[in-house]
Amino acid sequence: MKERPNERIDSSTVNTEDMGINAIASSQHDWVERMGWHNKTALEALALIGSEVGEAVNECRGEAPSAEFGSELEDIVLRVADLAKSEGVNLAEEIRSKMAINEKRGTRGRLV
Repeated sequence: MKERPNERIDSSTVNTEDMGINAIASSQHDWVERMGWHNKTALEALALIGSEVGEAVNECRGEAPSAEFGSELEDIVLRVADLAKSEGVNLAEEIRSKMAINEKRGTRGRLV
């Protein structure tokens, strides 16, 4: 069993403002690895992403999203970033590619 350090990342020392999505993915992946928390399979990671989506849904049950909604979105993004890094997915390239495809799709029957 991998030893888990008792350290926690001080988020005030991590400047994500200038980090691209791949750098964020690498940073998150490295931290999860140091903590010994990596999932055994991609399916397990996806299930946990789904649970985070459920938590975000719970934060939207009122008239407007709660103050915790942003934190739940952050959890989703960080889990997706970690999974992408674990599976060798270049998120920046995949996002650029998908956005280019979406630009060519038009409205797909939706009223504008």
